[in-house]
Amino acid sequence: MKNTNKWCDTSDGAIKVLKIIGIILLVVTGGFLFGLVVMLLWNWLMPMIFGLPVVTYWQGLGVLALSCILFWRMGGSSEDSKKEKKGNHPIRDEIKSEIKKEFEKEFEKEKNKNKNKEENLAHEEMYEKWWEEEGENFFNNYKQQSENNNET
Repeated sequence: MKNTNKWCDTSDGAIKVLKIIGIILLVVTGGFLFGLVVMLLWNWLMPMIFGLPVVTYWQGLGVLALSCILFWRMGGSSEDSKKEKKGNHPIRDEIKSEIKKEFEKEFEKEKNKNKNKEENLAHEEMYEKWWEEEGENFFNNYKQQSENNNET
């Protein structure tokens, strides 16, 4: 007698088949429900906001498919996409480093401006103090010498 044990004859095999059928039905039902949701949202918002026409169910499903094509990645993952997900973006990293360098340059300029302002304030305070103590006398002496030179 031949052993006619097929994978679908065992209880484990039957459960796997039912799971697969259930997943397929769930995906198909979910797709149709998303199409219905897109249609309802479109018909509720777009005609009032933008004056666009009302769409049918199949047009809503088409809009959903179009958005999937335009905005989601289709197909399986490759090594390149895995690297991108891990954050290996050489161009983006280079741009970030350039922006960081420019930011640091600008930060240093502003820091030096503030430092120079503080130094200038200190210098002005010293000048005012000097002028009060000695500067006026020097100026008056210079003024007298200039007047004397002009007279002769």
